[in-house]
Amino acid sequence: MLGRISGRGGVYRSARVADAPDRPAKNVVYLVGEDGYEWSAVMKCPGGCGEVLEMNLLPDAKPVWRATEHSDGSISLYPSVWLKTGCRCHFVLDQSRIRWV
Repeated sequence: MLGRISGRGGVYRSARVADAPDRPAKNVVYLVGEDGYEWSAVMKCPGGCGEVLEMNLLPDAKPVWRATEHSDGSISLYPSVWLKTGCRCHFVLDQSRIRWV
């Protein structure tokens, strides 16, 4: 079950880039790829530890996530992201909002 929306995190937006940034901006999910084909989603950890998270979007490699840009401009990332080390946060990005699990 998804947790309630927390005050941490804020509203996210997507940005399409050819290369992942070394220092991602807060509240931005970078869809890394070219010609409409994305291979990863990169973002700063919303848990506050500052770690750069990179989620694979290629269906042939595991684990794999799905990034969806909605018609209202929001973005979702499924399944959940669960850091097993560091700040150990666990969340889903659902329609541009962090939902803590």
